[in-house]
Amino acid sequence: MAKFMFYDDKLINILMHEEKPSGGAAVQAYGWIRGLSEAGQDVHIITTPNPNGILKEECKELKIVPLYDKQKGIRWIRWVYYRLPYIYNKIKLTKPDYLYQGIPGWTSFFIGMICHQLNIKYVLRISNDFLLDDRILLNYSKAHRFFQKLGLKLSYCILCQNEYQLGVIQKELPHKKTIKLANPIFLKATEAPVEPEKRNYIAWLGLYQYQKNLKLLYEIATSLPNEQFFVAGKESSKCDDETKLYLRKLEKLQNVKFVGFLSREQVLPFLSKAKFLLNTSHYEGFSNTFLEAMSTGTPILSSHKVNPDSIISKYKLGLVYEDAESLQNQLSKITPDTYKEMSSNVLAYVKENHEYKTLANKLLSFLELN
Repeated sequence: MAKFMFYDDKLINILMHEEKPSGGAAVQAYGWIRGLSEAGQDVHIITTPNPNGILKEECKELKIVPLYDKQKGIRWIRWVYYRLPYIYNKIKLTKPDYLYQGIPGWTSFFIGMICHQLNIKYVLRISNDFLLDDRILLNYSKAHRFFQKLGLKLSYCILCQNEYQLGVIQKELPHKKTIKLANPIFLKATEAPVEPEKRNYIAWLGLYQYQKNLKLLYEIATSLPNEQFFVAGKESSKCDDETKLYLRKLEKLQNVKFVGFLSREQVLPFLSKAKFLLNTSHYEGFSNTFLEAMSTGTPILSSHKVNPDSIISKYKLGLVYEDAESLQNQLSKITPDTYKEMSSNVLAYVKENHEYKTLANKLLSFLELN
């Protein structure tokens, strides 16, 4: 049995009864946590404490290590005299064999240094394609990218979501221990898929921010006035001016309904009643919303920018479009039989490729632990 520590300050948001937005990396980390725990590994989570919150019943057995107090210290210098020493002491006290971080960033360099000093194997997961190329500079500084790259070099191994990520890492770090592993998904048992004739809207799900491309969502909703769109999500702290503009425009459309932020328990019922899940993102790694939709038999509509390893087109899991007009043309050709085929395909695909216990065992094999 090995001891794992998962470092994710947002993970607490999906462990509590009163959920908050968390992001895909936290959802994915939870899949690994459940899989490794059920495989008999000793799993600890270092995440932001919530002293006033109540853990979900199924999360009460998790071993949670409180992260630093985000309000404590003097801004800009608190990382030096408070946060990094705090992280070091918590990691040293727990002394895991492996430390997992789901989003490589500037802190990866310092966490990598801590792991190196404490003889801990540092596991980095690439959560999004943009983290590995110049698109990262749209959101982060050159200094951030510099320290992130040093963190990647300090890692024991790197887990990739798709072939693009794997190719970049193998080119830049040819001697690094690297593997492509699909996202694990841990979901409570669901009822049988809803019949097609009872599905009456196209679902969109995500945080309102630049990456999610609300402009394209607006263009699609405008081009399909006879389709009803249900939009679930919440404004991100990084919400940009373009996103705010198109949120206002979307709110004025008669065929768009905003349903607000959904907890994990609400996501599957929301998707199960949808004809399709619509993705409009500029970029992703492998969206966990795809897996959630697939598990309810809901096919996917996604642009050519977000079709990881071409799975949507290769396995007929939905439609891949170029723009709003292209999507409109493809939807007009969907027959009941082709829809039924796509719905069956997504159910089979997620079961075969994303089952959390199977993927946890693949990770353990890669780490030579079973």
